[in-house]
Amino acid sequence: MNRYLLLVIFSPGLVFFYCEYLIYFFVQSSCDWPKLPQSNQSLRALILADTHLLGPYRGHWFDKLRREWQMSMSWLAANTLHSPDVVFFLGDIFDEGKWANQKQYEHYVERFKQMFPANSPHHVLVGNHDVGFHYMMDGIKLNRFYKTFNLSSSDVLRLGGITFVTINSMAMEGDGCSICKEAEKRINSIASSLKDNEKPILLQHFPLFRKSDAVCEGEDSMPDEEKHTEFRPKLDCLSRTSSIWLLKSLKPRVVFSGHTHHSCVYNHSGVTEFSVPSFSWRNRNNPSYFLVTISPDEHAVFKCFMPQESTVIRVYTISLLVFILTSLLLCDRRYRTGHIKML
Repeated sequence: MNRYLLLVIFSPGLVFFYCEYLIYFFVQSSCDWPKLPQSNQSLRALILADTHLLGPYRGHWFDKLRREWQMSMSWLAANTLHSPDVVFFLGDIFDEGKWANQKQYEHYVERFKQMFPANSPHHVLVGNHDVGFHYMMDGIKLNRFYKTFNLSSSDVLRLGGITFVTINSMAMEGDGCSICKEAEKRINSIASSLKDNEKPILLQHFPLFRKSDAVCEGEDSMPDEEKHTEFRPKLDCLSRTSSIWLLKSLKPRVVFSGHTHHSCVYNHSGVTEFSVPSFSWRNRNNPSYFLVTISPDEHAVFKCFMPQESTVIRVYTISLLVFILTSLLLCDRRYRTGHIKML
């Protein structure tokens, strides 16, 4: 009887430990860096997007606590299991950065650093939730973000023999504003500095222009009922003009973007773009990140799914039912044993 009693007492703790810690390591341990067929030396980049840390205005406190715990545990598991050489955050790391005053922003940054400790070099891109869409983006919000994460409107990074170019998607408006002019100037400078055969990897928050996600496939692509909804250029994706200009100027070999919260592999006249889904369970039931192995001539992509929230809820529900049933059976057994002794 005591064995059963101890099981009933400790089972909820074991279930909690599994659902809030072990499950992240268990699920993500099935992921591994993809192999390159013709290269032994390569760079391993972990790419994620749209963490959307909640701020003071939106979301219930428990929602914030829950999402941040989930992302912290997934990040811990990812770093422990994969040990990337470099990490790229493709924007919208904050959900309310565009509204945050200086004190709130500083608190935001501190939380981000606590949740995503830098075990390897981190490179953060700017997203519309960090500083606002083009129409509400200003120099103050933009410069504080640039200063915090040591970036500019467009940067070139050469890491392990691999060239990356990062851009501020909201500065690709093409309306002649000072922020856009500066970004275009930097991109032209980067383009002229690239060697003849140096094809960079382009990283940005908005996807390049596409009409919709109608051709996107996979379990984490946009829901079927939304796939044929046309994208709004400069809000859902870059404009056609800016996209063509970027492709012609930089001649990237591959593009990685975020923003849509859904997965997509899209071909732009021979250049493949990967849309990275959101890293937050607030945006989807099955978030993920990309493990990308890169050499000077090749690249390979593996999408690593994190635990589905529906699975965690199912485990809790089944465990609760088993706990209640076991408790009732134990009570009934004790009652019957006591009743027999009395007789």
